[in-house]
Amino acid sequence: MAFSAPGEPADTLALRPEELLYLSLLALTIGSAMLAAVWLMRQRARIAAENESLRAELAERSDELHLRTAMLRAEEQRFVVYAAHRAPEVVGTLPLSSGVPNAPDRFLAFDEWLTLTSASALVQAIERLIGRAEAFHLLLELPNGESLEVTGRTLGAIAFVRFAALEGIQSEFATLQNDHARVVSTLETVQSLFDAMPMPVWLRDAEHRLVWVNTAYADAVDAAGVGDATERQMEFLNQADRARIAAATAGGEVYRERLTAVVSADRRNFEVIDAAGPLGSAGIATDVSEAEAIRMELRHTIQSHSETLDHLTTAVARFDEKTQLRYYNAAFQKLFDFSSSFLDGAPDHLSLLDQLRSRGVMAEDRPLRDLKDELLRAYRATEPTDTMLHLADGRTLHVFASPQPQGGATWVYEDLTEKLQLESRLNALVRLQGETLDCLNEAVAVFGPDGRLRLSNPAFSEMWALTDEFLKAKPHIRTLQEHAGVGFKPARLDEGITGTDWLTLTRAVTAFDDGPREPLSGEADLSNGNVVSYGVVPLPNGQTMLTFIDVSDSRQAERMLRERNDALEEADRIKTDFVKHVNYELRSPLTNIIGFSALLRSVDTGPLNERQSEYLNYISTSTAALMTIVNDILDLASVDAGTMELEPSEVDIAKATETAAEAIRDRLQENDVALHVDVAAAGPRFRADEHRLTQVLFNLLSNAVNFAPGGSTVELKAWRDAEWVCFSVADKGPGISSEQLARVFDRFEADAAGGRQSGAGLGLSIVKTFVELHQGRVEIDSRPGGGTTVTCRFPSHRADYEDAAE
Repeated sequence: MAFSAPGEPADTLALRPEELLYLSLLALTIGSAMLAAVWLMRQRARIAAENESLRAELAERSDELHLRTAMLRAEEQRFVVYAAHRAPEVVGTLPLSSGVPNAPDRFLAFDEWLTLTSASALVQAIERLIGRAEAFHLLLELPNGESLEVTGRTLGAIAFVRFAALEGIQSEFATLQNDHARVVSTLETVQSLFDAMPMPVWLRDAEHRLVWVNTAYADAVDAAGVGDATERQMEFLNQADRARIAAATAGGEVYRERLTAVVSADRRNFEVIDAAGPLGSAGIATDVSEAEAIRMELRHTIQSHSETLDHLTTAVARFDEKTQLRYYNAAFQKLFDFSSSFLDGAPDHLSLLDQLRSRGVMAEDRPLRDLKDELLRAYRATEPTDTMLHLADGRTLHVFASPQPQGGATWVYEDLTEKLQLESRLNALVRLQGETLDCLNEAVAVFGPDGRLRLSNPAFSEMWALTDEFLKAKPHIRTLQEHAGVGFKPARLDEGITGTDWLTLTRAVTAFDDGPREPLSGEADLSNGNVVSYGVVPLPNGQTMLTFIDVSDSRQAERMLRERNDALEEADRIKTDFVKHVNYELRSPLTNIIGFSALLRSVDTGPLNERQSEYLNYISTSTAALMTIVNDILDLASVDAGTMELEPSEVDIAKATETAAEAIRDRLQENDVALHVDVAAAGPRFRADEHRLTQVLFNLLSNAVNFAPGGSTVELKAWRDAEWVCFSVADKGPGISSEQLARVFDRFEADAAGGRQSGAGLGLSIVKTFVELHQGRVEIDSRPGGGTTVTCRFPSHRADYEDAAE
């Protein structure tokens, strides 16, 4: 290659073609060599990376091989291996006696076979091992009391946990460690509790020196702290009390006494308990100063209440949980005429009831067993109960029983006799007046002080052609003229009819005079041709009554109405006198006869010969029959007077039938008649008046036994259907003729034909009356020679009973 020298012409620098080709080949060769060098460098780097990865994998496989070799060589051990991105692997076994599950999935559920404390500690240690490569060594406790040694390590990227069962001394040592840790934890927990308690607690050694106290003790003795109190042996109780406590605990007794101690410059009462133990003794003091103050205040309050109750006219008695009398006021003693010595002997409630029945104070309308059951239920009740108690002398008591939280009950007896009599008379009078007013042909309207209508009868609206809607709105008297379909005609002096209009009546109703208001009366001619006699009657409290009588057909109707009203009042008076006469003139002597008959049978009055006993039986039978007749008459009179009220309750059907059957047991034996009772199809209970139901069944059974021939069976059945609860009594007697069947439910209708004895004829009448009061009905099926079946149907729905009671 030739180059031009400097200063030579430019064309001398041009290359020849062969030189240019040579240079091109040289540049191509150099570029290819550089590309090959780059490719080789990249290949070498890739191969180096692959070699490094293979070396790491080889190391990991080698570690895993060593680990598995160690695991396979280990006996009675189990390993859990944790590798990245892989599920835990369980290798090895543990002895079956350890109770550890063999299945890997159950083994990894540590909380199922470890105690909760051990499982929680193991899970936390494994999390730290995997996350931060923190090795651990634990002794875990199994539920059966054995221990496991658990070790956690890491090997490269692998974490493994080894479980090994401890044997021999190691197992005993692990058990002792666990027991020690548990005892320490328990003591620390109990000590924390004692430190939090407001009651002083202390612990003494065998020499009676303080070895530990709680914070409340240190505060009570004004110590700087718990350590200061034990170091200085600061005592909470005085020396004499400590000596008595030491003497008691030395003999193995538990000291329990109420002592006093000065705390914060104040002497307070403490309930001290001190007991001996292996170390020495331990004690606790409970501050009862406030409780003692409250107890004293309660004692004074009870005394004050007792003094107050003694001045009340309402009888009050308190019984304890054993139904024994603990308190009574003077009114209670006076109400039942008890002696002070008897009441001061703390008799139980059932004994009081027995004495009242034996003295004839309690009425005999209910079995004594039912009264006792009802009394005991009041003690077992969780809420206060009240009931009505009817005494034999006619008094009615409202009995209120309030159960006490500590047991027993407080009984309050309120005498409602006078109140009920007044209410009965008032209700009867109101009903009588209301029914009389509605039945009057006389139009009556009562207006208040404001001139608005307060009361009117149907005759008033009919006479003046007023609508019921208008009258229900309580209109003012000034608006009656506008809405009345009938008006007043002008005066006709030639016929003796003075002029009267609504303006005159309005002035009479709404006028307010300073003096007493005078009645006003007269007659008026109406626009429909009728003549009415009116009256304006001033009433108390500014009220006024207007009366209008249609005298167009003469005053005969008025006279008849007055006679009818007088007759009703006379009949009501006669009925009332009759009930009073029977109540006071018959029941009291009968009660005395029954009571003295019972006294004659007692051992204290002396023995009776056979004839005297026979006559005494006749007296008892006759008086009982007469008492039944008197009671039946009183019941019918009460129904007629409208004072009979049912007392519905949940009736036990089997119990009610058993009570009725028990009442005629003697008559069944006397007449050689059997009784078959079948109430299984009636269900357990239904709502009715239990006393009246028993009375119905008793009358039916008495009637059936009276007519049943000797050696026959009377059947008492009960069943229930969709609407009724039915009771039937059937006998095989002579039956009833068709003529007698129509009168069998009439009062005082008795048919002695075929019967052993003729009664007063009130039994079936009582049955029909009480069943119909329950909104039920009575059916009788009988034919001559074919026996008699009487069926009583009671509504099975509660609403029917409530309506019946009302």
